[in-house]
Formats: sequence, structure tokens, C-alpha cells
Amino acid sequence: MQNTGFDSRLHRLEADLEEALAVVYPNQQDLDVWLTRLVDVARRAYEARPDTLKALDDRREKADLNWFQSEQMLGYMCYPDRFAGDFKGLKAKIPYLQDIGVTYLHLLSVLKARGGDSDGGFAIEDYLNTNANLGTIDELEALTADLRQAGISLCLDFVLNHTAKEHKWALRAAAGEKSYQDYYYMYPDRSIPDQQEPLLEQVFPATAPGNFTYVDACKKWVWTTFYPYQWDLNYHNPAVLVAMLEKLLVLANKGVEIFRLDAVIYIWKELGTPSRNLPQTHALLQVFRAVVSMAAPAVALKAEAVAGARHITKYFGSAGSRKRECQLAYHNAAMAALWDSLATGDVRPAAEMLQALPQKPEGTSWIYYARCHDDIGWGALRDRQGAGWGASEQHLNYLWRFYAGEVEGSFARGERFQQVPGEAYAGSNGTLASLAGFEAALDANDDEAMDLAMKRMILMHAVPMALDGIPLIYMGDEIALLNDYNYDKNPGGQDGRWLHRGAMPQDFEVINTPHAVAGRVMLAAIKQLVAARKAMPTLNARNPVHYLPVNNTHVLAFMRTAPEHEMLCLANFSGSEQAVDPEFIQSILGSHVLDKNPLDDNSIAEWKLGPYQCRWLFKKN
Repeated sequence: MQNTGFDSRLHRLEADLEEALAVVYPNQQDLDVWLTRLVDVARRAYEARPDTLKALDDRREKADLNWFQSEQMLGYMCYPDRFAGDFKGLKAKIPYLQDIGVTYLHLLSVLKARGGDSDGGFAIEDYLNTNANLGTIDELEALTADLRQAGISLCLDFVLNHTAKEHKWALRAAAGEKSYQDYYYMYPDRSIPDQQEPLLEQVFPATAPGNFTYVDACKKWVWTTFYPYQWDLNYHNPAVLVAMLEKLLVLANKGVEIFRLDAVIYIWKELGTPSRNLPQTHALLQVFRAVVSMAAPAVALKAEAVAGARHITKYFGSAGSRKRECQLAYHNAAMAALWDSLATGDVRPAAEMLQALPQKPEGTSWIYYARCHDDIGWGALRDRQGAGWGASEQHLNYLWRFYAGEVEGSFARGERFQQVPGEAYAGSNGTLASLAGFEAALDANDDEAMDLAMKRMILMHAVPMALDGIPLIYMGDEIALLNDYNYDKNPGGQDGRWLHRGAMPQDFEVINTPHAVAGRVMLAAIKQLVAARKAMPTLNARNPVHYLPVNNTHVLAFMRTAPEHEMLCLANFSGSEQAVDPEFIQSILGSHVLDKNPLDDNSIAEWKLGPYQCRWLFKKN
């Protein structure tokens, strides 16, 4: 039976797939065989795809394949066990998510991970099953249907770079099966690891130094970029690529609509190089994009590219029909830049960097966020190529000290993370509320400091909501969740990032402590921001953002330009009132300005911004 929709997509995308494969495997004599196998993987996945999901494919193909660019989009990221207990608990939480306005739910640590230490659930033992404490894979599939009915797309992590050493492939490799040893990078002695090690970065220098691990069972050294129990997959072997695509498409047919591709910058290894951000990495992503688009066009891929600012945009690929990669990508550089501005009160470095970066291609969307499950990686602000915006080692050192509360006058309560030997800086851990000063203000019972901290937290949501992408709320940030200082006593809490992975309180709505009351105020403010955003088509991600120089070092200014409307966002990153030159605003919007600041109705007549205030201004028609 002919699959008209599939065959049409195959006709359109097969050349893209073939071209990308040729970059990855230029010397593969049987390239046509692997091309045929990948097309067969896509076809079989399409044929197995449930009718409800085929209908979703058809709707999005006919209406808008760039559905993720809508101003209606709002993301929420959480650990399901810490948010709601399990999949059944998550179903009960759908009304809470709907009340906030969530349309995209990213569940962390769902697929079956190894027991014990698992790098937060990213050491996958079985891609096609779930962690038993959450429920079964069938219950996950039922949850995706419930979420879809509620207008919420489910996002899951898909770990591309490695498997757990307990994965069946790794077990067979350790037992000596050559075909499965070829699924990984395995060496009989230290000669190649010793040559390669100086070229590689240390991802977890404090808890997992080195990039190679000796496996006594098979007497070989295995490439392990992250932890010794995570074995890096060898995509030089086309069988690995085929197998991983098969698994991803099975999950897509369970109803997963967005895949966060974990650690994508590392997936291609080349001896004699740092093995990060290589051309073959991008070609591999082009293969994933083409095959997924053939089988399940409603599905979007999201790049988790924790790389320097220059590299991030590359993970979208190009805007044309060829060389397209992920539709979505984290803008970790923007996140770090906002925290930089909050610490110093000076927005110039952030504005210069963000303006210097290339615009994202057509048909893509950034993911913007104040916090996520990982640390704040300050390396995104560094530029070794000598750009004017590249932060100095001294400044990066200052930032992690500031957010660890080690700088006099710092409002932050956080902790440094994984200082790299030979580097001047570390990452920063902590929740939004603790890093923004709310924890310290509560401890001091200082109402004025609490008010300023709340303003900082709202600012760190208001700016991302006005940018060209999907704003993402990290679990608990909407209610001012504080650091969990007992993280090292929790199962699996083996590194400092668990400081900001605490459990969501289930009764904050009724408790009348100052913290709980502030949490409810914060939640109400977030809802107002979200409602205002959803009423503004100008904030669709297809409309570009342009950062503007303003004669005030404390005020970040940027425009969103749409065919019928222009918006000017002004954000004050200082704790004092700031004025903006009225001639600057009038040069952008004219003399008749409409203030759509969603959180108060102060007049813009005096052209001023309160402490940590963000305003969205439009030209009055």
C-alpha cells in the first residue's frame, strides 16, 4: 500500500539525507546500502505510527510546520518525580500547567537509567523503557495523549552521545563481542587515549576527571566524556546511527513531540581534534532531521549545545531545504549574559555579544530561560577568537564568586561548580530565587531586600518572554523555590547541580509563611506575563530581535519587528530608578507610545524604569 504522505516527503528529503550521509561517511563504499536502510527505518516508523499522530502530522504540515514559533508557546521543565511523583501524578498536575499557560512540557530523567549514580538520569540503560518509579512506557504513552488533549506537547531527553555501561550493547561489548565493541570507542592500551587526552576538555573535572576508562572485563580503554559509567557511542559505525534513529522514532510514535538531543556537540569524535562542534556533528544532525521529518513531521528536534556563543546558531543548520538541523536550540549564552548583567548592573557586554551573534535561520526558534537543571556555564561568554564582546578570565572569575556569595555586597546564595584545572572560573549552581537574592532576604527578614529580589526574579522571566523564541520556566522558579542544601543526602544527588533540583512543595498554595506568600505573588506575576505575551503576535519567534544602544549602561534595549507592529523592550538591570532618553524612544516608536507593561499601569510619560523593571512598548496606532 502506497503511503502518499511519506512518499511525498521522501521525494523532497532524500537528497538532503544522501548529501549529509556523504559528509559523515565519505569513504563508506556501501553508502547506498546505508541510505536504503535509513529510508526503510523511516518508512517502517511511518507505517507503525498511530492514526492520531498521523493526523497531527497532517495538521501541522497543512497549517504550520513552524508551530513552535507561536507567541502562544510556553515551556515548563521539571523532574517528574520531584514535581508530581510519577506519571499518574503528572496527569493530575495538568490543570496547574494549563493555568500557567504551558504548551510544552519537558520531563527530565524519564527513560530507564542505570541504578545508583546516573548523571541525573542521563546514563541510559534502556531507551525504550522508563524508570520504574515513574511508571511504565505504556503509562508514558497515555500521558502524552492526555497532555496533547490539553494542548501541551511533551519533550523528552534523547541521549545521543553515550549509553550506560549497563546498556545491552555495552554488556555485549564488555563480554568481548567485536560487533558491539564497534558501537563504542575501545582501545587495547593507553597509546591513543594518551595522545587524545590533552586535546579534550574536562566536563566534570571534580567528580569524573579524564575522558577514558579502563574496562577490566574486556581489557580495553573506553572513551567516556562524562562519567566512567557512560560509554561514548561510535557514529563512525553506521549501524549505531541506524539503531539510534530506530529508538528515537519508536518514542516519537509513543507521542513524544520534541526531543532534546543531549550533548550534541560531542557526538562525532576525530582523533587529533578536541572532538567538539565538528563538521560531521552537524551532518549527523542533518541525517536525524531528514529521517524524522520523513516519518513524523510533527516532531521537532532541540539541540542542547552547551558551546561558546559563536557555535550555538550553527545547530539550526541553514534555512534552505538542505542542511537543516534542529528546529529548536537552547540559547545558553543569552541566559549567562542576563545573569552577568544582573550581577554587574551593566548591560553593555550582554548587548554587544547578543547583537554580534548571527540571526537564527527562518523556521527555527530559540529556547530562552533564566534557569534550567544544569549550572550556569560562564564559558558561553568567553570568545577565544578575540571578539570585542568576549569576557575576560578575570570577569568570569568574578561572576562565579558573585553567585557563590563570595563578593562583598552580593545578594546571591549559590555554589561554584566544577572548577576546571588551569581555568580561572567555574560554573554556578542555585535556584533562580536563591541566586536572585530572595533566600538571603528571607534569612535577614528584610522586606525591602525581598521586594528587590522579587523584582529581579520577574525581570529574569520578563526579558526571555519578549525575545524571539520559546520562554521556558524551570520547575519551582514560578513560586520562588529555594536551594536544596540536603541534595547530597538524596539518591543520585552526586554533584552540586542537585542544589537546584529540589522537590516541588505540594502545599504552598495554603501555607502562610512569608516564603509561601511570596511564592503565590510570584506565580501571579508569571501568569500575568504569560497572558500578556500570548496576546502579542509581535512576539512570534519568526519576528527578529535587534539589540539597540541606549544612553544608559543599566538598560537593555531591543526591538521586535513584525510586519504590522514594532515593539521596544526596555529592561533595567539595576536596583535604582533609571531614565531613558525620550528622543531615543520616539526615534523608534514615534511620539505616541502604548505601554503594555503587563505588571503595572505606571505612565511612561516620565520615560523612567523602576528598579529591575521591564517594559514592553508599542507604537500607538
